[in-house]
Amino acid sequence: MSFNVIEYFAGFIIVLASIKIVVLLIKPQSWIKLTKKLYVNPQLTSMTSILLAAVVLYFLIKSGLNIVQILAVTLFIALLMLSGIAPYAKQFISWSEKQDMRKIVKDTWLNSIIWVLLLFWGAVELFRAYSLEAL
Repeated sequence: MSFNVIEYFAGFIIVLASIKIVVLLIKPQSWIKLTKKLYVNPQLTSMTSILLAAVVLYFLIKSGLNIVQILAVTLFIALLMLSGIAPYAKQFISWSEKQDMRKIVKDTWLNSIIWVLLLFWGAVELFRAYSLEAL
């Protein structure tokens, strides 16, 4: 039995998330130490993540998924993340109010452009599908 690329991606996240959950249950501080190492160079982490996201997107599209399907899964993940973050809303809002949000927006320009492009691509595909269906 050989896996396709999507199955490898799923296997990777299953293994990584399982390890994270076990470590957090047994020794949470170990995970914090790892994340501190991961974020020692935020720019490198950010750029590496963007490049890996591009590779994953490429293979997802190549496997036959379309951007609308990918954005729908993104909504599912965003809602799961929101449910995990919601209990900490007061702390997050308090932190946010102390930040220079214009600086944060300026510092995250590339991420914002990527999101706008993905959303535009999704909207075009939805419109195209709707237009073809109307014919």
